[in-house]
Amino acid sequence: MRLMRRVAAVAMFGALAGVAHAAEPGLTATEIRIGEILPLTGPVSFAGEAHYLGTKIALAEANAAGGAAGRKIVALTEDDGYVPARSFQAAQKLLADGVFAITGTSGTSHLNAMLPMFIEQKVLTLVTINPAEQAYNPVKKNVFVIGTDYGNAIHAGMKYAVEKLGKKDARFGLIYQDDDFGANNKLGYERAVKEFGLKSVVAIPYKRGQKDFSAEMLRVQKEKVDFLVSGGIIAENVAIFKEAKKLGMTDLRVTTVWTAHLPIVQQLAGDAGDGYYTADYMADLSDPEAAPFVAAAKKFLTADEMKKVNRYTMASYSGASILIQSIRSCEKDLTRDCVIAELESGRKFSVNGATAPFGFSPTKHFSDSPVSVMVSDTKNARFVRAP
Repeated sequence: MRLMRRVAAVAMFGALAGVAHAAEPGLTATEIRIGEILPLTGPVSFAGEAHYLGTKIALAEANAAGGAAGRKIVALTEDDGYVPARSFQAAQKLLADGVFAITGTSGTSHLNAMLPMFIEQKVLTLVTINPAEQAYNPVKKNVFVIGTDYGNAIHAGMKYAVEKLGKKDARFGLIYQDDDFGANNKLGYERAVKEFGLKSVVAIPYKRGQKDFSAEMLRVQKEKVDFLVSGGIIAENVAIFKEAKKLGMTDLRVTTVWTAHLPIVQQLAGDAGDGYYTADYMADLSDPEAAPFVAAAKKFLTADEMKKVNRYTMASYSGASILIQSIRSCEKDLTRDCVIAELESGRKFSVNGATAPFGFSPTKHFSDSPVSVMVSDTKNARFVRAP
């Protein structure tokens, strides 16, 4: 499925600033085109749809203020269905059509499938949906990553368990997906175990798409795990929470990465998921500092679209916003090289409270944003900062 979004400007554009560089893909006399490859269908379509809306907000906001470099900013979006082979094909199509930058890169395995092409063709790429280490270590001149590593989120949850919950002598366990996403979770788990001298009694891999976690949770129960790291995405976390309740594991504490910082997880898990921990570098929509972002979202989205807004919307908005800010700094001579130089200038970008201000440098293309541990408050349909 191919989608093309043109967010109409509500203000008239002034004279074209500078001369269009014919060699720069995605630039015309009137437009700047950016591309996205998102899972708009498939098992994680909730993330793709939310990401789509974040870019929509950023572009509508920018175009309402006159666009950038005398042009309207438009986005071309390809749906990969969360299939790496389709991600690669979608990237080929967008690059053939001509885009100035890429701001949507789907999942971890999907990004890995596309990354060599982006590097070879020097495509300005902002990774906002899947901040995997492969994208920023080592530094790639044209690739910038917003967020933190999945392992850092796992580490933060375990650090909270040790320092705030008194779990230094507890029995720890891990359930993780057997792919790149799971490997990053496992690295964070192992780092925390080593750093804090914890007792790890079980580490269980599972297959992508697995639905039944009864065997895994029976093993967790058998090993008398006190604190479990759940390396699931959506359905996997929900199944783990429900199995724990079914087995009567009322004292078990569970932490996850930001894939569980979502209303859909709370809704599907019900009271079985109340009180789980999740670590994220994006704010919660209920946080006071996120109020400017929420106000922008309400201004440019419909009531039905607002129901789909989540932390992935905030992440996408952050990437598109800093791209636009950097483009505006290069209005006199708009090139990818100029925008890259602006991004790595050390400037701190502010993104309406969606996340803490961040920046990059020539030797660091990773925002390494600070992580907050949150607790699921199912009754009130929100996440609150852990005390």
